[in-house]
Parts: sequence; structure tokens; C-alpha cells
Amino acid sequence: GIMGQETNGAGGMFKALRTIPVIFDIIKDCEDLCPHAWIVNFTNPAGLITEAVLNHTSWSRFIGVCNLPYGMEVGVSKIMDVDKERIRIHMAGLNHMVFGLDVFLDGVSIKDEVLHKMVEHSGDMNMKNIMDQPWSSEFLTALRAIPCAYHRYYFQKDDMLNHMLKDYNEEGKTRATEVMEVEASLFEKYQNESLDVKPEELEKRGGAYYSDAACNLIASIANDRKDIQVVNTKNQGAITFLPYESAVEISCLITKDGPIPLTTNHLPLAAEGIVSQLKSFERLTVKAAISGEYNDAFIAMVTNPLVQSETTGRKVLDALLLAHEKHLPQFKKVIK
Repeated sequence: GIMGQETNGAGGMFKALRTIPVIFDIIKDCEDLCPHAWIVNFTNPAGLITEAVLNHTSWSRFIGVCNLPYGMEVGVSKIMDVDKERIRIHMAGLNHMVFGLDVFLDGVSIKDEVLHKMVEHSGDMNMKNIMDQPWSSEFLTALRAIPCAYHRYYFQKDDMLNHMLKDYNEEGKTRATEVMEVEASLFEKYQNESLDVKPEELEKRGGAYYSDAACNLIASIANDRKDIQVVNTKNQGAITFLPYESAVEISCLITKDGPIPLTTNHLPLAAEGIVSQLKSFERLTVKAAISGEYNDAFIAMVTNPLVQSETTGRKVLDALLLAHEKHLPQFKKVIK
């Protein structure tokens, strides 16, 4: 009866528990083989992994990349019927909890016009792996910011959960089984060494524009372009109510020395609470991924806004620990 999704909620938490130790091993290799390199990461959950690396390793040249901000700018360009290069959204928040604070067309703010058009064109701003549940004009007007597709899991929780339950009850499918089917099809295609077109399955995973976002970032670092891109990096006081050292997803000036966050100071009042809670959840999850302690994982699970239940959280945690046993060596003693 709670949301199942690969980067949010309990699913996202366990993706992080499985992945953080592997990323740490990669960093150890990089320390030996390429100690001056930048690591550009779009392994999910990108923000949570960036939080772990920047605060629990000595490696500072680590940038988390997500295709969502890039896709949001593509969506606005479709709504406004202009080239994507003319659009820039000033963004701040966390990975999959990022807000478009302003929208610029050729340097001129068009936020009000975009918010108005989003009521009729929310599908243009959506991800292929998330149901398009339209936003109301009242919500967009009151929020005064451009929501991302993942906000539906938090601000339209009942509708999204009912949609998932319907899929499960009618077709026996969950998001996890859908992802497994897509990846099986992908890997089968990748066995063909002559494949020279992008498989359509990638978009079903919500993976559109990753290559654009990653290559743009690499080119900007290599050429010291000093352009503005949205990445996951250390906050450094850019969002004042979040810890200085925490990872945030934010518009940054991209230089040869890495990203410099653009100071935002505040988010919409409606966003501050959920962003703070999710950041606490991320920090608790990182602690659990490193410690392998049951209580650390338990308090992280219960803190997640898509769980928020001690009883349900314990049931889900216990079931997932057993299900992921071979991928969680740090929890070996707990699982036994």
C-alpha cells in the first residue's frame, strides 16, 4: 500500500543501499588510477549518491547528473514552440525534488506564461516512466514555481498510488517488473554488436537526454566554458536552510575547477518542508549504507515521506533486506 518506484521511497532507499558501496569501490580505483579526474555520475539515486561521496569519502571531484532538468527545459521549449537553446530554467532543490524558480526565454523571464500553459500541456514536461497526472491551475499559481515530474509522488500521492494499485490488480505489474522487462529487452538488443540506433526501451526507463546532459557537462569542464547547467554538487550555502556541505541539485556555473552553485537563498515556502525532510532521509540512508546497522536503516525508512509509518516501515524494511541479501554485504549480520 505504499509507492513503489526505483529512485523514490523504499525502492530508492534500497537502490542507494546497494549502490553506495559499489561507488565507493570505484572511487578507490580512481584514487589509484586517475586521482585528478572528475567523476560524472548518473547512477541513481544521483543526489543521494552525491551526498554519500562528498561527505563520506575524500574524493571531491564528483558531480551528479540527472536528465530531468534538461528534459524540463526541452518541455518548456515545446510548450513555447521555440528552440531549446533559447530556454533556461533556474533550478534549485534536490535530485527528483527540484523546482524551477524562474524560466527565461532569451534572458527574459516568462515564468507566468509557462505556468499558465502548463495546465494544458503538463504532458510535455513529464517523464516517460511517470504517469501524466495534470497539475491544477490553483496548485501552480500557489506554488509559483515549475514542479518536476517526480513531485507527483508527493503532491499527488493518492492519485499516483491508486494508479499503481490499478496496474497491479489488473495486470499484475509493478514498476519493478516493468523495469525488469525493459532491461531484459535492452540487454538482448545490446548483444548485437552492429546496433547503431538508440533502442526505444531507453525512454521507457526515463533515460532520455542523459547523453546530452553528460556530454554538455564534460565539454564545459574540459573547455572552461563557464556556462550554466543544473547538476548535483555541494550546497556551499546556495540554499540557506540546507546544510552547507549537503548535496543539492541546482543551477551552477560550470568551470574547469568544477561547478559553482548559483545562490538561491530560498525555495517556495511549500517546498522547504518536503525538501528538508528528504535531505534528512538522504543523510540517514547514507549512514545506514555505510554502517550496515538495522536501526540506522529503520529510522531512514520511517523518515521517508512516502513511508512515514513505523509499522509499515518495519515490514517493508525486513522484506527488502531479505530480498536483496546478495546485494547488501554490509547487512550480512543483520539479515542472518
